[in-house]
Amino acid sequence: MESTLVQLVKYYEKFKTSLKADVQGDNMTKFIAYLNSEVGTESSINEEVKVENWKNLNRKTLLEMTSAYLGKMGRYVDNYCRKNLPETPLGSMEEFTYLITCMKYQKLTKSELIQHNIHPTTTGTDIIKRLLKKGFIKQSPNLEDKRSTCIEITDQGRGAIFSTSGTLNKLSIISAGILSNNELILLVGMLQKLDQFHETILHEHKEMDLDLILSEKESQIL
Repeated sequence: MESTLVQLVKYYEKFKTSLKADVQGDNMTKFIAYLNSEVGTESSINEEVKVENWKNLNRKTLLEMTSAYLGKMGRYVDNYCRKNLPETPLGSMEEFTYLITCMKYQKLTKSELIQHNIHPTTTGTDIIKRLLKKGFIKQSPNLEDKRSTCIEITDQGRGAIFSTSGTLNKLSIISAGILSNNELILLVGMLQKLDQFHETILHEHKEMDLDLILSEKESQIL
């Protein structure tokens, strides 16, 4: 019987091989997620998510199910937000994500702020207008490019985030639902991997149509 350390090293070698040239993917969070997918205990994984229940499905069916479930999860969260966030200084989840982005990056141009939140220009502009009207952000001339303006969060904006934190915490708890910590680690690792994949497409292949994107990414898609 191999020692735990030897088994761990072997799993890490398999994990490194699965990354191929993805150097950024070699981090503890992703390794833990990989480890959980390989040796996750029965107690942390419910019957309905066991691999054995799904391994006989073909990839096309799995892809369709994944898209459908991801879409539904987003609508569930939107439903909770519509019921609760209007009672807070922040009227929507979009306003929260824009403020959090401003807090993280200190100062962004209007277009950069919209791009970070992956919105069409018209949608992002409307959200920024609402936040400006509430006094949660302020804008100033961009000294590096006079054609654009810079956006910064205000003290009122920071206060709005902090005063809404209780509601947001409840939303995150209900959104995670019945998932255990091990399952959340696994889910976060997979979603992070997907996010990096799509973020690259957004920045490097934004103007391509779907067929061209699929052709460009063919070597990466399993």
